[in-house]
Amino acid sequence: MNSLRSDFQKINSEDDIEKILAYKEKGLDENELEIINAYQAAGTCMMANYVFSPKSKLKYFKEGKGELEELILFNKNVEKVYLRLLIQLNIPKFLNYHKNIESDIDYLQEYMAKAPLELSFKKKMIENLISVANNKDLKEALLDIQVEEKC
Repeated sequence: MNSLRSDFQKINSEDDIEKILAYKEKGLDENELEIINAYQAAGTCMMANYVFSPKSKLKYFKEGKGELEELILFNKNVEKVYLRLLIQLNIPKFLNYHKNIESDIDYLQEYMAKAPLELSFKKKMIENLISVANNKDLKEALLDIQVEEKC
């Protein structure tokens, strides 16, 4: 799982996305398989950046978005919400996929600190979100997300 997370952070080309889409690992539990599927759905959305045809771009985006939404509806968790928020903050407004930004930030504010993820990865998630947030209010809201439980 750590290699998938790391590889996802380094996506810079269609080949990088193909590596995510082909990722398989044996001996995982159902939750881990869902996380892999969520990264693959996000990768499918991102594939739209690497194809030429507007029709293909929209196809990849809609397919990945639909898969990710289904996974979140089935079992919502911090990592899936992070991936959806990352996509929402990265895409053009005309794609009309921004309705969950506020609720996703609220969700992360409530559950990030309790999530069973390494602290360094939680910090990287917030860093990634801040890097693509397009206004000061969003960046401030993301900076307010606690990554560790307070004692």
